[in-house]
Amino acid sequence: MADAPYRGLVRAALLALVLPACTFPTRSGEFACNADSDCASDRFCDLGYCVVGAKPDAPPRGDGPLPIDAPIDADPFAQIAMQCMQAGYQQIAAANNGLYKTVGAGTSWTNAQADCKNDVANATHLIVLSNQGEVTYMATQLGWIGLSDQANENQFVTVTGETGDLRPFASGQPDNGGGGEDCVQMKSGGQLDDDQCGNSHRYVCECDGRISNP
Repeated sequence: MADAPYRGLVRAALLALVLPACTFPTRSGEFACNADSDCASDRFCDLGYCVVGAKPDAPPRGDGPLPIDAPIDADPFAQIAMQCMQAGYQQIAAANNGLYKTVGAGTSWTNAQADCKNDVANATHLIVLSNQGEVTYMATQLGWIGLSDQANENQFVTVTGETGDLRPFASGQPDNGGGGEDCVQMKSGGQLDDDQCGNSHRYVCECDGRISNP
């Protein structure tokens, strides 16, 4: 064991010869940063330098920071709903909590649809009976709904292009009686009837954020 101190001295001497020949990586000034925006898209700023990877919980880049009052999971319909309520629409629990406005003054189907559509751009239209709650509600209001076969006879389409809507036509309806009965109204008893589009009926507008045509 007398040679142990000698072996220690030899090892130290070898390390002294080898270490100067090694080049250890250091952080380069090329990657210095003050914020994530100073770095390439595949890096983020960490302790003054751009490092590879994505910053934990960081929002996607490209769209800028999110407004403080607009969380990622914010409901995009909330603002539209507020505009509709300012335009006189009310939330109706019986109709699955949708937003509607009843207009008691009679007018043609075309004017009714135009009036509804004008309330909130790309969001309002004559009511489309998308569920049983809306059928039940419309049976208490009566008048024009957003359904017609003006484009092609006996091919009824909704103003929003929705399919699968409910169409509780009365027995024998639609019948295009007398010709030109291309627009649909809700009559008493909760049943639909096709009628002359130029006739005057009350109507119900719906706000659901859907674009309508016409």
